[in-house]
Amino acid sequence: MEIRIDRLGARGDGIADTDDGALYIPRALPGETVRARIGKSRGEGRSAALQEILEPSSDRVAPACGHFGAVANPCGGCVAQHMGGPVYADWKRDIVAAALRRNNLEAEIKPLISVAPASRRRVRLAFRKLAGGMVFGFREGRSDRIVDLAECTVAVPEIVTLLPPLRDFLSGRVDRGEVSVTHTREGADVVVFARDAPDLETRMDAPEFCSAAGVARLSWAGKDDTVPEPVLTLIAPTVRFGDTTVQIPPDSFLQPTEFGEMALRDWVIAATGTSSTVADLYAGCGAFSAPLASTGKTVTAFEGVAGQVAALRTAGAGLSLAAEIRDLARQPLRAEELSRFDAVVLDPPRAGAAPQIGNIALSDVETAAYVSCNPATFARDARVLVDGGYSLGDVQPVDQFLWSPHVELAGIFRRT
Repeated sequence: MEIRIDRLGARGDGIADTDDGALYIPRALPGETVRARIGKSRGEGRSAALQEILEPSSDRVAPACGHFGAVANPCGGCVAQHMGGPVYADWKRDIVAAALRRNNLEAEIKPLISVAPASRRRVRLAFRKLAGGMVFGFREGRSDRIVDLAECTVAVPEIVTLLPPLRDFLSGRVDRGEVSVTHTREGADVVVFARDAPDLETRMDAPEFCSAAGVARLSWAGKDDTVPEPVLTLIAPTVRFGDTTVQIPPDSFLQPTEFGEMALRDWVIAATGTSSTVADLYAGCGAFSAPLASTGKTVTAFEGVAGQVAALRTAGAGLSLAAEIRDLARQPLRAEELSRFDAVVLDPPRAGAAPQIGNIALSDVETAAYVSCNPATFARDARVLVDGGYSLGDVQPVDQFLWSPHVELAGIFRRT
């Protein structure tokens, strides 16, 4: 049937408002007339598959990647390569604005800070052995099907170049699993997640593969492993946070892009202003802790992963920086513990900081600088802080998840 598209949805779908409810059509833009096949129920509406674009929008652009077709979109990594710049930026900002509105929050949303294509330094891919060989790539959107990746316009070139030899190395050694690849200054930091541990032949072949492919460290995590085991380390991978170099453990949390991390770091430093004592919650390996300490602040970092805490302690020697192992989901800092800090910085996982946020709201901390990769949980937690006596200042969106429906953001809260 022929459909006129009215607006964009949070997932990047074109939405047509009909008498029978909303129709959600991936890769369609507002103002376009398309032919689509109606599919399954979705919420109070229905999904629909795009078959043909009859009247294209002037905002439509050619996709940068061959995996992103005009009608079919087999790769689940990107949903928005067909959107022109202004429409795309407005869509990302609207995702943040809608999350705030749902929680009755008002804030000035600053212009979107975007990263460049080919800048993502960390990806996690799936692989599976099939009759025709091994498929290796991202899962198709809302599906368990793996799309064999031939190119990627999001990841840094060093990761894209590594994919063919990594596929060859895994082929015949494991049947299925996932692999995390992080680009570091020394080379790729690769972690394989599979049911079975690496056998002797895999360990024997690892030096040749790593040397030829530019892999600094190869690690493995079986189904019962909570911490990946290094199979081979040619040179310890490092990253720099400001002036501090950190030797990261396998599968460490990092911001997706170096540019985005720098933008958020500068924002955090400005947000904490003249605060002299800072608590950095969900600190990872110190992306914010180390630069804050380098400005002369006294910083205490709290992180639940022991390896990341150890790395930060080593790197932070000589700075006014302490690091403590603390699972903030199970053991959040109490309000009285927070009282010794002038400011709190928090960068929780996508689930947000629900176990911790209530104690911040009850504390006397003057400033809370909140970095989030999920506008929905950020807005939920922001509501708790505002109800607890904080005011929400400007919100800065940062587009680190290029062409995806995800957007990073940062918001500052001041005690009123």
